[in-house]
Amino acid sequence: MRLLVLNGSYRSPLTYSDEVLEQTEQAYRRLLSAKKPALPNAPGISPEKAQALIEAAQKAHAQFIESMDDDFNTAAAMAAIFELVKQINQARAEGATQAQLEPAQAMFNELTGVLGLQLQEQAGRQTIADPFIDLLVEVRNELRAQKNWALSDKIRDELKALGVILEDSKDGTTWSWE
Repeated sequence: MRLLVLNGSYRSPLTYSDEVLEQTEQAYRRLLSAKKPALPNAPGISPEKAQALIEAAQKAHAQFIESMDDDFNTAAAMAAIFELVKQINQARAEGATQAQLEPAQAMFNELTGVLGLQLQEQAGRQTIADPFIDLLVEVRNELRAQKNWALSDKIRDELKALGVILEDSKDGTTWSWE
């Protein structure tokens, strides 16, 4: 471990701070986003884009293996995983079906499993509230269709204050706990 000398005492360059904690939480949420299912009523992406997603998964696998073979370069291995997350999320946003997402998500699960990452949504507070949040999202979508932006935004903002994140796309709205 590399140590820094400050005022005659040794300190690790990796110290705890609220900023480091927030960055770690953001990275965790980003990783979790790769596990989200396809958007409701997703129309699917073109066969070419679906093949490109499969190729992105294969490329991430190859880069991961190469990185781990390079003296367990986990930083580069994580970079390959995050690139795969980006490709999965982009495909989902473009309307990929669950069947089109599954090969890349399976590769994501395999790679994160090698590192022992246990990526699971926190259970508990979402079980009873789910139907109510679904109803609010449905009402908000109707308000948006009626171009009632003020009330639509109020629902989004109030849900955010309660820890619910809404993601709008051309194919619908999904939500997750913050």
